[in-house]
Amino acid sequence: MVMDKDIEYWLEIAEYDLDTARALLGSGRYAYVLFMCQQAVEKILKGLVVKNTHKLPPRLHNLLRLSELTGLDLEQGKKELLEKLSYYYLESRYPEEQKKITAEVDRKVAGDYLLETEEIFTWLKSRLK
Repeated sequence: MVMDKDIEYWLEIAEYDLDTARALLGSGRYAYVLFMCQQAVEKILKGLVVKNTHKLPPRLHNLLRLSELTGLDLEQGKKELLEKLSYYYLESRYPEEQKKITAEVDRKVAGDYLLETEEIFTWLKSRLK
């Protein structure tokens, strides 16, 4: 049976990833801000999967699919953010795409995504309690 420690584990590393996104924004590594935002949301969603299903989460990175597994009813704006963040996980894994993303993402874009991520993260975290 899945224990509270599993949920705590996912929350702890999700918060660490969100803090890392904040640090990367300050250091000017904007493409990686988006990657870490995706990672933070992925991990908190996995914590919610554990909480709501009493099973370990699957090894997948699609945030929309993970959100479906939580059983939460997300409004359209939240779903769109999850879809956008999923892009930055998938595309950042390939060198040619990494260069493209690095060229497209500036401080404002990264900061805007970080703010949106913080908002959904807070909302998701409230569902963990």
